[in-house]
Amino acid sequence: MHFYGIDMSVEGIFRKNGNIRRLKELTDAIDRDPSSVDLTQDNAVQLAALLKKFLRELPEPLLTFKLHRLLVASQCMCPPRTMSSRI
Repeated sequence: MHFYGIDMSVEGIFRKNGNIRRLKELTDAIDRDPSSVDLTQDNAVQLAALLKKFLRELPEPLLTFKLHRLLVASQCMCPPRTMSSRI
């Protein structure tokens, strides 16, 4: 599966739902045989909906609550001093 040539300038692709019937067809086809699915015929909104569905249905989230707190805390830390700032 590749996403070359997809128009990434489409605004709001993650806010829109895409076609629900087509989303079901795609997920069923991918579950049966992922190599037989041709995503080049689908638009950016539909592919974004497929990605959102995949991420939503993961058994565990990519960013757990523990990691989320760590990420937020790391953003509050001061950046380390570099050699040039010591001179």
